[in-house]
Amino acid sequence: MNVPAWPRILPARLEDAEAMLAMQLVAFEPEALACGLREIPPLQETVATIREHIRTAAVLKAVDGERLLGSIRGIVTGGSCLVRVLVVAPDAQGRGVGALLLRSLEDAHPQVERFELNTNMAMPANVRFYLRHGYELVEEIRPSPQIRLAFMRKIARR
Repeated sequence: MNVPAWPRILPARLEDAEAMLAMQLVAFEPEALACGLREIPPLQETVATIREHIRTAAVLKAVDGERLLGSIRGIVTGGSCLVRVLVVAPDAQGRGVGALLLRSLEDAHPQVERFELNTNMAMPANVRFYLRHGYELVEEIRPSPQIRLAFMRKIARR
């Protein structure tokens, strides 16, 4: 499948939640395997959780025509935007879709002072992705013996 270099980025709609969850379950399977644990947050979400984020937070999707290529969520609290569940369809990974979604989310929040996220250190390519996009590793968090999370932060452009 030929994925365009610059898919369209649009606000997600409530009816996108099922497709978003289906993509997330497939895309985060390698992370679950790397940890030896299925109880990672992206695999525990429900359609209802995603719909609630669509109602209350900034949720963007990348599309090629009608096909969903990826999505990202940003939850603003005070001066921070928590970046949640950046996901790209497995066959569209490595083609700039994730970078475009991340930049679009950051551009949609000019009022925040910083962007923060957690990513699993069992997936070193994900950590490197965020480092390339200006995020700094602030702290390593161990919520369980199998999971090491990188807490990362980026100061917003002014």
